[in-house]
Amino acid sequence: MPSRRASSAEVKARAAQARRLAEREQVSGEIRTPADITARRKTRTSASASAGSVKTPVSAATTVPERTFPGRMILLSIVVLVVISFLVPTVNSFFQQRSELNELESQIAAEQQEQAQLQSELVRWDDPDFVRQQARERINLVMPGERRYQVMGEPGASADDVEQLDSTEVRHDLPWAEALWDSLVRSAAED
Repeated sequence: MPSRRASSAEVKARAAQARRLAEREQVSGEIRTPADITARRKTRTSASASAGSVKTPVSAATTVPERTFPGRMILLSIVVLVVISFLVPTVNSFFQQRSELNELESQIAAEQQEQAQLQSELVRWDDPDFVRQQARERINLVMPGERRYQVMGEPGASADDVEQLDSTEVRHDLPWAEALWDSLVRSAAED
């Protein structure tokens, strides 16, 4: 049984191969060769016939090598290069815009954080105790019935240092407004 199946499969394969060869023969007969190639073949066959060797014509049964780099491949390569040349600037601008977008998102996050801090400070100003504290520290206000004391001068500086200076001398270690006030106080003390 297995030999019959194998033989029938071989017969079918041979029949299919014979059919393909017949189709090739029919198609190869329809292919026209250019006149210059036909002329060269004739001169070769006449030269080889005189030499005694006879070449058999090429039939469909023999395999013909394919062209290594067909025209379609060249055209396809050109089309691919043109498409790539159009896509490169677009992709480049996409990545540039993406980086700008990420940078702007980080700036937005920083601004939102600053906004949250300002909102929390604004909420703190609603507290009356915080308002009193800021009024005392920033603009030196006091509550009714309280006394305010302000210490003048630097801590550790004594009054002796100021009195030792001559009234014509200008102190350069103070800011200009304090130096002016100091010179007025010394000139008033001498009179």
